[in-house]
Amino acid sequence: MSVFTPIASESTGDLLADSIRAAIIDGRIAPGERLIEMDLAAQFETSRAPVREAIRLLSAERLVQLRRNRGAVVVTPTIEDVLEVYAMRLSLGGIALARAVEIQAGQLQEFATARATLGHMKDPAVRSDPVAMVDADLAVQSATFALSQLPRICSALSRTENEIRFFVTALGITYDTLDRQAQIERHERVLDAIEAGDAEAAIATWGTHIQRTINEFTQINPAAQGEQS
Repeated sequence: MSVFTPIASESTGDLLADSIRAAIIDGRIAPGERLIEMDLAAQFETSRAPVREAIRLLSAERLVQLRRNRGAVVVTPTIEDVLEVYAMRLSLGGIALARAVEIQAGQLQEFATARATLGHMKDPAVRSDPVAMVDADLAVQSATFALSQLPRICSALSRTENEIRFFVTALGITYDTLDRQAQIERHERVLDAIEAGDAEAAIATWGTHIQRTINEFTQINPAAQGEQS
């Protein structure tokens, strides 16, 4: 059974990458599965050139690995991958929050957008859906980091979001032990700290948020818990 629907011949590698990425993130293509150019080209009803470009893009996003003699394979994530991505988000996020306080982002029009994005996270329908909650959580973080007006750092943080979505699916994270109300309250405290000009509080709360999230991942790998202690 075909995973994909055909895409018109004028479609670009970017469009194909969007379709393949979505299939990887939602689990229709499993970790370790090969991406065979000829098969994908047949499913998309296109030539192999844009498929090859799509695979190259996904390799740069670390969703696909190019292996000698095996071609393109969907990455099989490890807890070390998770820890590396969150270490990056912890560091760059802290820089963004400090900058947001420095430029008094609480007075910007965009600050209301960040508050509104957090409001969506409080929707009962979102809170009851683990996938929707991940998307809402990342949207709040993105809106908060955008207050820094640091485009390169925001871009680097944005590139890790699909990896996080992939980790959740591939590692079977359900967030069963996550206190969603506490999660929302941490975001509120970060925004409150930015508005109050308190960089230390914003960064400390962000660190707590990262640690709580990592704890959800390490539930599946008790050995990794020792690395966090």
